[in-house]
Amino acid sequence: MPLLLTESLDPAQRELTHQHIESCAACASEWSATKETWQILETLPTVETPARMKKRFLAEISAASVVPTNVVPFRRRSPARWLAEAAAVVIVAGGAFYAGHRATPRVELKPTDAQITAIQQAMPVAASYSIAESRVLPAASISPNIEGRPDIENVQFSDASPSNQQIGVSFDITSHVTVTGKPTDKSMVRLLRYVLENEDKMSPSRSRAIDWVRATYSRVGNPDPEITEALANVLRNDQHQGVRIKAADTLQSMQSAMTDGTRDALVEALKNDPNPAVRVKAVEALAKLARSGAVLDPDMVDTLRKKAAQGDENVYVRVKAAEALSSIQPR
Repeated sequence: MPLLLTESLDPAQRELTHQHIESCAACASEWSATKETWQILETLPTVETPARMKKRFLAEISAASVVPTNVVPFRRRSPARWLAEAAAVVIVAGGAFYAGHRATPRVELKPTDAQITAIQQAMPVAASYSIAESRVLPAASISPNIEGRPDIENVQFSDASPSNQQIGVSFDITSHVTVTGKPTDKSMVRLLRYVLENEDKMSPSRSRAIDWVRATYSRVGNPDPEITEALANVLRNDQHQGVRIKAADTLQSMQSAMTDGTRDALVEALKNDPNPAVRVKAVEALAKLARSGAVLDPDMVDTLRKKAAQGDENVYVRVKAAEALSSIQPR
């Protein structure tokens, strides 16, 4: 286990060791204790070596060392002799400089126009990483170091290109990816839109994803039309009424990024959603939109009028519809 901990095993031995640890409870416990002990050792303070031990060690080294016989002993020269030698060096160097300066003709450099004889091509910019369902990667672009223990399944081998002796290995891989960036980065916006609109294999739930999006994109400067469009699609299509309620409620906090499609989704929810709580959130969003001074299209105004006068509609929905109508600014 110390060899495994210090990564001193070759890949085959390391893999076999990991497999054994996973199948043996005793070894798994020992492996956990070994890693914990290693981490504790890293936190211990460095102990200063005692002076007595240093002195004894240096004495033993001195006794074992052999003095070379070809070393010329250093003899201190008298100050007078040192000054005389220094003066001689200055005289010789000065004379050589003067003679060279007198014998060498003066050279004048005339300015000339600069000419470009060649342009070195800049290094190509590395391609950005794309999140895709399937891709083909050249082996030269992949690091030879496999980090962690990724789950590789459905492995297939093929002679990808017989003409140049290349082979191909296809597989499905499950790996954990973390994408970092500003909320306004287009790549981050597109990723979150995909997460909101595709719930099939998403964890945590879409409801929790909407909570996080609301906390992030409700801040000043962060609302984005693509996020509101994704929420509008959730409002139209999600089967769970609780998720639709959160989607409509979140849209209220992103008034500045609403698109025509987003407003249409709110109108559709107010008209046709079977759950009164969803209709309440939709009419609240439209009322807030009217109070902000936004221009409402005729279909939206007509829907509000009908809801305000509809006798079998929820009372709160009727009140909010009337409130939105009273807030509409004349054109």
